[in-house]
Amino acid sequence: MRSSVSIVKVNNYNEEEVGMGLRQAIDLIGGIENFVKSGDLVLLKPNLLYGKPPEKAVTTHPSIIKGIIQIVREAGGIPFIGDSPSIGGLDRAAEKAGIKKVADETKCPLMEFNKPVLSEKGRGRFFKQLEIDEKVLKADVVINLPKWKTHGMMLLTLGVKNLFGCIPGPRKALWHLKAGDDRKVFAQVLVDLYQIVQPSLTILDGILGMEGNGPGSGRPIPLGLILASRDSLSVDQIACDLLRIPRESLMTNRVAFEQGMGKEKIEVVGEAIEEVKISHFQFPPPSQPDWNLPGFLKKALKNALTSKPVVEKEICDACNLCVNICPPKTLKRKGEDFVLDYGKCIRCFVCQEICPSGAITIQPGWALKFMERLKGKGER
Repeated sequence: MRSSVSIVKVNNYNEEEVGMGLRQAIDLIGGIENFVKSGDLVLLKPNLLYGKPPEKAVTTHPSIIKGIIQIVREAGGIPFIGDSPSIGGLDRAAEKAGIKKVADETKCPLMEFNKPVLSEKGRGRFFKQLEIDEKVLKADVVINLPKWKTHGMMLLTLGVKNLFGCIPGPRKALWHLKAGDDRKVFAQVLVDLYQIVQPSLTILDGILGMEGNGPGSGRPIPLGLILASRDSLSVDQIACDLLRIPRESLMTNRVAFEQGMGKEKIEVVGEAIEEVKISHFQFPPPSQPDWNLPGFLKKALKNALTSKPVVEKEICDACNLCVNICPPKTLKRKGEDFVLDYGKCIRCFVCQEICPSGAITIQPGWALKFMERLKGKGER
């Protein structure tokens, strides 16, 4: 079946304009009745990394949540909002992000993912079973509501990456440990998770996106777009097209392509790609190059060939969240200083992801900087 992605221009978060934009985006790919039937229990899965005001572009905007609640109810569905924030708990994160207010106003339940169960065997290609919250598996319909942001480890966090929140809190760290510093293994986890959850509809909040030091401390950037599709992989591919980067540069896309997924031609409806391409967008530094070096050489040159998290002490507010969440426990606090064992650091960048003050940045090693300079000169 040919996949369709709709692109709709929406310039601000005025509730009326967002509601119109959502309806147009969904109607262009067949209408809500193709995704939600009367009586369906519908999970709305936003990006609720942690509690930040909507204008920081860390979380899915509350007006998107409010608009989709109304659309789902008009179709006879029974919506609830669910996620597993990295820090702070769902109620606290949702309150700071403006989503709890929407939930209270619309009487839409907020449900934290805190009951992991093993998924049915066989849906994933490599990881046959994953521990996913039981509320995800019991929903009749999953509507995936990602935020358009950069991501230190995966380059971007879009449709497929947003589903990592379906794995309850502490289990996320275990998967980072299992993947280690191999981005491809972690991408495989995400692609298998996508196949297990199988969201019925993905709507990407790109009205205000994030560039730079994402996904938690980057700069908001007006993009003015909503994308919608029944296929998260297709949304992610079209987002790459709009950003003028190869689709394979997003590791989840590459893993999917290697397994024969996402290769069908995508029909774009609504705005034409060429008319809404994004001219200026700052990506995070590459976490590691794709050079086919021998394993012993990669190990010896790990710090030179990869990017690493660096704590900027003058910005740090000493909350210790990064120390507490570090999956391999390589980041430690000693007095006023932070000590990070870069030899054991797995480059998951979870510390940078959850830092509420933006004190942790990603800095490339010297060899990576050198290669990027050469690449830049070659493109002039």
